[in-house]
Amino acid sequence: MVRLRIDRRLRVRGQVASSTVLAEVFQEASRRIGEYEESSSGSFFLWLRQLTAQCLQSLHQRHLGEQTGQTGQELSLYRGAMPQVHSMSLAAQLMGDRAAHRAAARADMLLRLQDTLNGMDPMDREVLALCHFEELGEEEVAAVLGIDRDTATLRYVRALKRLKEILNGIPGFFDNTRKS
Repeated sequence: MVRLRIDRRLRVRGQVASSTVLAEVFQEASRRIGEYEESSSGSFFLWLRQLTAQCLQSLHQRHLGEQTGQTGQELSLYRGAMPQVHSMSLAAQLMGDRAAHRAAARADMLLRLQDTLNGMDPMDREVLALCHFEELGEEEVAAVLGIDRDTATLRYVRALKRLKEILNGIPGFFDNTRKS
């Protein structure tokens, strides 16, 4: 989750590492564990995930200030503490380490993938990120998005279908990823 949602400008500059975020989350969770125990409503995992999101948002504000969220076409689904999934982060996760030995081809493919992901519905991108990269189950996805389980499942199936259509539309995407 941290690697997927941390603003790439902070990673590129070397200002914030995942370990920094996790250390802050640990401190915050230790300080606020009583809040969870008192409410005891919901999953501990989702509570901890929400704390992580709040810490990420705080780090983004501290380091980027007013620049937070100013990334062109990328949209935030959340109001409040959840950092958005940027299409660049999602594209990099989808590409993985494939074609690492062919940096130029990988960079070109990454840009094409990012552009097409920007064309996807933001909720579809978010559902894919939650399911595949944060590895949340249907109930957890529904809770995070504030929708019922059936709706979450339908959105996921629709997002997968749309992603497949998009990837099929990128010339050479499947050829390059299968060879590497």
